[in-house]
Amino acid sequence: MSRDHSIRRLERPDASLYRELRLEALRLHPHAYGSTLEMESAAPIDSFEQRLVSSEVLLGSIGDAPMGIVRFSMPTFVTERHKGMLTGMYVREGARGSGLASALVDAVIERARGRVIFVELSVVTTNERARRLYARHGFEIYGIDPCALKHGDRYFDEYQMTRFLDPPPGWTVPKPPSVAWR
Repeated sequence: MSRDHSIRRLERPDASLYRELRLEALRLHPHAYGSTLEMESAAPIDSFEQRLVSSEVLLGSIGDAPMGIVRFSMPTFVTERHKGMLTGMYVREGARGSGLASALVDAVIERARGRVIFVELSVVTTNERARRLYARHGFEIYGIDPCALKHGDRYFDEYQMTRFLDPPPGWTVPKPPSVAWR
């Protein structure tokens, strides 16, 4: 189902809205993120403002309703500034299947183009819907991070995925070895 949606960058005055969506994501999908609801709900609003200043957090809306967020950032180390990172992706249940998630991924790719040679991301291996979304946008799995996240007594593996925007000549994404121990 396709709906009219818009994408815009969140700015410092949007910190409360960003916090609301981020906490909702952590509450509803705690195993999909590296942070926790407890940790981020205790954080002061200025920590959310700082993320909006130090990276690009994009808001996806349907009509006037805020329905999703995604974060694009680049490492601060000079030797890693050729990389972009897509993190913190979340789309509200009511917007799933609307094309908004694809629009958010496209928006990150367009912001990254000309600034980095590739965009990378991590996705929990149990989130097949998200993995398929990223694959449709040209992201390829290049590794698996075993036990990448721990929530309580449970561990979660993550796929490491990348999409080259401007690959070095002759470069291809390395294929991970078979993971027979799983």
